[in-house]
Amino acid sequence: MSSATTALSSLPDDVRLQRLEALVLASESLNRVSGLDDILKVILELIPVQLDCERATAFLRDQRTGKIHARKMTGDQHIEIVLDRGVGIAGYVTEAGESLLINDVQSDPRFDPTTDLRTGLLTRTMLCVPLRKPGGTLLGALQAINASQEEFTAADLAYLESFAALAAVAVEREQLAQEAVRAQLISTELDLARKIQKRLLPPPGKIDLPAPFSAWGTSQACYDVGGDAYDAMMLPTGECAFWVADVSGKGIGAALLMTTLQTELRALVRAEPDLARLAADLNTRVTAVAPLGTYATLFLGVLKAPAQRLRYINAGHMPPMWMHRHIADERGFAVSGMPIGLLPESTYEAGETAFAAGERLAVYSDGVTDAENTAGAIYEMDGLAASLARINAQEVEQIGQAVFEDLDNFRIGAPAKDDTTYLVIGLE
Repeated sequence: MSSATTALSSLPDDVRLQRLEALVLASESLNRVSGLDDILKVILELIPVQLDCERATAFLRDQRTGKIHARKMTGDQHIEIVLDRGVGIAGYVTEAGESLLINDVQSDPRFDPTTDLRTGLLTRTMLCVPLRKPGGTLLGALQAINASQEEFTAADLAYLESFAALAAVAVEREQLAQEAVRAQLISTELDLARKIQKRLLPPPGKIDLPAPFSAWGTSQACYDVGGDAYDAMMLPTGECAFWVADVSGKGIGAALLMTTLQTELRALVRAEPDLARLAADLNTRVTAVAPLGTYATLFLGVLKAPAQRLRYINAGHMPPMWMHRHIADERGFAVSGMPIGLLPESTYEAGETAFAAGERLAVYSDGVTDAENTAGAIYEMDGLAASLARINAQEVEQIGQAVFEDLDNFRIGAPAKDDTTYLVIGLE
């Protein structure tokens, strides 16, 4: 407003007062209206009157394409104008952020005559000023053409710049309001995604399995939705299949891939008894839909009670941990192959080990062992092993709850940095 006051000082008192009153009126009107078109309409209805010109137009930059388009204009008819970046005077001003006063438009090399040729309108004189956020980001341009007095003046340019300042604030306000609406929609969609994802996982706690199998599991997403998956289920053979998978990354992308992996794995584990072929088939299916560089680590076990044997696939996952250290020293879990979805045509080799009655096995994602406390210390595998060693219980439910209580005590007050999944499997 102060720059306009200075520039208007050379005008007759009645004109100067009229223009300043128009700026005040525009400011008051912008506080009452909402909606981008209504905001621009308030501005553009005042400009031709105050500058005594033929037409005023507001150009805004499209965030998706980078082009600018005539969002609102005055005049007898609306003309659809879309300009590539830097094309035309409005395009130049939107890119350079420079105000222009041109009283011989046709001879200006920056002028694009396309619109004149389409409409029959002859553009003679022009003011064009940038629409700029208070922080400096360019939103578009405000343009006035064809002064009735044949020429625009420096006072006219300063006056249009003041209108542009008002318009930019109002446009930014409306854009922030639209972003708030979008954020609310995203929040609603995330809530729906979270509910869908919960249906793909067992309810937290003890999993319903027939004796002699028992399992307890839970998964905590770092954000609204997570990339970890787990389950324990009976197979037609009478064996119990269980797994924990950890998709690289976090958030929506990881959750989408987790959905694919969980769905495919549930189908394959019922149909394919050969775990090596199962893993290769799963890898092919996940690779087909996973973005480049996205993958999932997986530990999949199939436990046969009468034989007390565990067949497994460890596709780049954290090695499961036996509850008692002396068992862990005797029975490790060799890596079977690359993570799922990382490389096409990957092959896998299934492993096998004993799983005696009364034993308990913990399968987890690295969100457990990589958990940090407020001092920056890491829980690590030693922390999990120590937690398991302190537990004086045999029920998988008690074991799972005790481990998570210990983990939560360790990381209390520290923000989660990864999804956290923990599954305990027992054989009675």
